[in-house]
Order: sequence, then structure tokens, then C-alpha cells
Amino acid sequence: MQTRSVLIAFLAITQLSGCAAYSVASVGSYIVTGKGLGDHAGSTVTGGDCNLIMNTYNRKYVCEMPVVYNRSGI
Repeated sequence: MQTRSVLIAFLAITQLSGCAAYSVASVGSYIVTGKGLGDHAGSTVTGGDCNLIMNTYNRKYVCEMPVVYNRSGI
């Protein structure tokens, strides 16, 4: 039963136009991971934690960069 619903979802997405397919994929990604496709792309490029919706809601920067401490003693 699950494979049938996945097949139906796949067929529905392939029948959509370019912008609609991106929107459906981005919403699906947001539901599963909490980030849209643009957030994942931004995180990959910057190396930070990009999340437009949650970081804007919490009044943070869109891409939070990881803190790196220099522990070499020099």
C-alpha cells in the first residue's frame, strides 16, 4: 500500500510544471527536515546552519555559523 502512495506522489510531481514541482519538493523537504531546499543549498555553500523561517522567527541570522575556537595556545 505504501509503495502505491509513493508511486502516485511521484507521478503527481512529475506532471507539475517546473516551479510547482520545486514548491512541492521544498514543502516536502520542510515537512521532513524542517528546512526547505534553499536552506539546504545555503547550508552546503556556507557551511552554516541556514533556516530562513525559524531563524527569522527567532530573530537570528538566516545562516548561523558554527563557532570555532582556537585551542592551539599560540
